[in-house]
Amino acid sequence: MKLSFETVRRLEDSGKYKIVESDGEIHLVYYPPSVEEASGESADIVRTMEIRLRKVEDGYEILGGEVKENGEVLREIKLDELELWFQFLEG
Repeated sequence: MKLSFETVRRLEDSGKYKIVESDGEIHLVYYPPSVEEASGESADIVRTMEIRLRKVEDGYEILGGEVKENGEVLREIKLDELELWFQFLEG
């Protein structure tokens, strides 16, 4: 399963996604609406979804992901869970 360079650029341009490269690892970080934005209630919770990627010739290979809350891993995301979402993103 892959994401094209064009799709990743488009996602970053939306302001809700960011590519983070550190120590040879590449992560696509998704910033969903905050609890406060979604519910109108004040909360100090920051939830993100981080997708591990590997750069290949024609884009990024998707390796897996994690849901994090305030920087702590809540759960792993399996490739089969990501497949439909990334098919939608690629259009």
